[in-house]
Amino acid sequence: MAIDGERVMANYTGTGNLKSRIDIYRYRSPAFDPVDLAVELLPDDGLGLVLDVGAGTGRYTRRLRTAHPGCAVVAIDKSPGMLTEVEAPAMVADAQALPYPDDGADAVLAMHMLYHVPDIPAAVAEFRRVLKPGGTLLASTNAAGDMAEVAALWDRAARATVGPGAYSFGTAIENFDSASAPAPLNAVFDAVEEFRRKGLVAVPEPGPVLAFLASLRSWADCEDAAFDALLEAAAGELDGHFAEHATFDFTKTTVFYRCR
Repeated sequence: MAIDGERVMANYTGTGNLKSRIDIYRYRSPAFDPVDLAVELLPDDGLGLVLDVGAGTGRYTRRLRTAHPGCAVVAIDKSPGMLTEVEAPAMVADAQALPYPDDGADAVLAMHMLYHVPDIPAAVAEFRRVLKPGGTLLASTNAAGDMAEVAALWDRAARATVGPGAYSFGTAIENFDSASAPAPLNAVFDAVEEFRRKGLVAVPEPGPVLAFLASLRSWADCEDAAFDALLEAAAGELDGHFAEHATFDFTKTTVFYRCR
């Protein structure tokens, strides 16, 4: 799927949409914080400069600054609005053209962001360029076919209202999911390790699911009124589901790649 840069930027003008998507995972079992895994996979010491590319809400940046107080952890995002909650050092920059010299960073983080980049191989090559020899890239994404239950809910609501062509849930992520991610990473790095964390998300009420779907508005190829109708259809289906079930369940598998 080709990346529509304007729609990506529209979705990330501020942190609200991303926070809605993150929030739903508080119902995940077993509990899993991907920030913990990122800290675990990076070297314990010797880090002087870490670039958190696509820093988003800054949760990785803040945790790494705490874990490595002597390290400069720089938050980088293409959207200025995403950096409003992150303390300096932070900068607006494109993952495909980082304003850093060759061989200067000890680690680069690309957490659930490469599927938004128009030229993924170019971004991965850029990460390799700024890393010191032996430096580490941590990249994360979703497993192929992840959240199938949420995708099915979305697709049924879309077909009943705006039509199946409005937006297919998960198509953007397919640009860099567990099926497609290894190729561009292995093309640049000598060693690529994969780490998977699978869980079940059991949501006890419709609200968080609807908030998750609502956060996708900028990617839907339809007018606001039609999108509102889609959400109403999803809400109706969820009401029926919760009349018979205590939770709305879906599987979630997060995949990390450590590249050197």
